[in-house]
Amino acid sequence: MVVKLKENQRLVCVGQTALRAPDGTPLPAKPMYIITDDDTAGNAEDLTISESGLYDDLAAVLGSKFKQYADGLQAAGMEL
Repeated sequence: MVVKLKENQRLVCVGQTALRAPDGTPLPAKPMYIITDDDTAGNAEDLTISESGLYDDLAAVLGSKFKQYADGLQAAGMEL
C-alpha cells in the first residue's frame, strides 16, 4: 500500500512484528509505522516527570527479564 504523506507528516517506526508462514515457520520481522504530524511527534525532552519515570521503570523490568532469558539460554548451553 502506498500513502502519500502531507508536508507536515512523517513515518515513525513503533516496533516490529514477527510473522509466520501458514505452516508455522518463522518469516522475517517487518517494521510497523504510524503516520504522525511533525509537531506531535514527541521526543525524550517532551516527557513529563511521571512519563519519564514510567519509561525508566519499564526499561528496567524488560531489561531484567531479558537478562533472565539470556542467562537461562547460557545455562542450557545455548547462544542468544
